[in-house]
Amino acid sequence: MNTISPPVAGNKLSQEEIYQQLERIFLDPLFLNSPILKKFLSFIVDQALHGNSNLLKEYTIALNVLDKPSNFKPQENSIVRIHAGRLRRALNHYYNSKETPEPVYISVPLGSYVPVFSMTDSKTHAYLSNGDSITTSKNNKILIDKSAVVAVIPFRHLQNNELENLLTDGLGEQLSTALMEFKKFSVIAYYTMRNVCEKITDIGEIAAALGAQYIVAGTIQSQGNRFRIHIQMIHAHTNQQLWSCMLEGKLTSQNIFELQDQVVKSIIADLDESQKQMDKRVQKIGMTAVA
Repeated sequence: MNTISPPVAGNKLSQEEIYQQLERIFLDPLFLNSPILKKFLSFIVDQALHGNSNLLKEYTIALNVLDKPSNFKPQENSIVRIHAGRLRRALNHYYNSKETPEPVYISVPLGSYVPVFSMTDSKTHAYLSNGDSITTSKNNKILIDKSAVVAVIPFRHLQNNELENLLTDGLGEQLSTALMEFKKFSVIAYYTMRNVCEKITDIGEIAAALGAQYIVAGTIQSQGNRFRIHIQMIHAHTNQQLWSCMLEGKLTSQNIFELQDQVVKSIIADLDESQKQMDKRVQKIGMTAVA
């Protein structure tokens, strides 16, 4: 049996363990409802485990996963990168939604299509038995003890069309993942939020049910192919609006995933700057009080 073994004796992963983890991942609704994500992940895992990591390029993925013709040109079409971004977000969502760590951690680092396999508590590098190296992160701990619990409520939208529905769900999932970059936040899984919001509509009740201190909510409006998004962060206990922003742009079926990336990046950058300004004010107040 081929194995993936780190340079520490007694700590190894077998192909069987990795394929079993793949089966668990495919039971998640994000993968159950997306044949492309399942095919994408299956293909890159198969190729990596059989020593073909060098074949995991945009061109080969386009032909084998997305059924593109042999004249496909990656430099002119970003479809592989778009679906790779969706795959990374889906994997992040899967692992972050678990109450207990999974036995095997599978990820796809930015800038690469070669999957990384590691034990949840691995702090070393993993190596394929045939000599292909696969680098794991230094710490794959999934559950992080953070002080403030944040919940992203599915955005409200007026037009019940396919594009708006995709944008609404995509933004919620991606924003939930991106908010985890803030050290002060623990983010409730977006899939959980969707289920809760189908039963409870009052923000205060949602926050109480999930133990959330902060709520991120928003509204999407569209006219033709133009859209406008209003987003705000609310203190769940005081109903105070702590931060808000408004974004607008053009929405088409060709740019929807790229648009999601741009919107979330803009929101996170704005929120990060607001947080820094708030920290500075707190520090200034503290210094004044001491003086």
